[in-house]
Amino acid sequence: MHVHHHPTIHRKDLRDYIFEGLMIFMAVTLGFFAEKIRENFTERSKEKEFVVSMIEDVQTDIANIDKSIAINKIRVLKLDTLANYCFNYKGNPAEEAAFYTVIKFCIRHPDFVSPVERTMFQLKNSGGMRLIEDKAAADSIIFYDDVAKKMLNQQNYYDFHLNNLIDATEKLINLKYFPLNHQTLKWENDAKGLATAQLISHDKDKITEFGNKAKLFQGIVMFYITRLEEARLHGNFLIETLKKAYHIK
Repeated sequence: MHVHHHPTIHRKDLRDYIFEGLMIFMAVTLGFFAEKIRENFTERSKEKEFVVSMIEDVQTDIANIDKSIAINKIRVLKLDTLANYCFNYKGNPAEEAAFYTVIKFCIRHPDFVSPVERTMFQLKNSGGMRLIEDKAAADSIIFYDDVAKKMLNQQNYYDFHLNNLIDATEKLINLKYFPLNHQTLKWENDAKGLATAQLISHDKDKITEFGNKAKLFQGIVMFYITRLEEARLHGNFLIETLKKAYHIK
């Protein structure tokens, strides 16, 4: 009589199940951490890109601010000359010709700065600001943005008072003395004509009023220069802060 021996079936004991469970848990957890590390690395990499880009933008702003300050300082002086011609007007022809030598510079297009919005726009609109982990850097970016807004706000007053002066110029100055150069498409000074140029009105009250407009506009331009200088100061501070916080040379 043959006895059939069945192969022994090894049943997993509890320890095997626990071990397998632990291994799966470890694999999932490590995968999770690896993903987090990868995400963090990507975010830090993006953060550095934003910072480098921000520094470039502010450096461009500062170069434009310096040009604008220089040219607006000349405008302040020309407006002063124009206002003094008005306030000291006695009615002789030589004085009237003098108006024409400065008026063109006083009413030329505005010498504004348009801040480079490339990085600031991304930081504010694509949630980029949350990537800036360094508090001093984040605060400095927000403060610079605020200073830039004040500078842009002052440009509205600049525009308004410049247009006021242009409107008044039409009533006082005869623009026939600035013929068009057809090659350059710019007004030229008719030197011969300007020597005997006359004002449209010789009314002293109107001329004083014109001087007041020039003086008011001068004050607006001076304050715009103050805003430009503030922006330059905070721009330089922002660059220093970012370079220090992110070890950029």
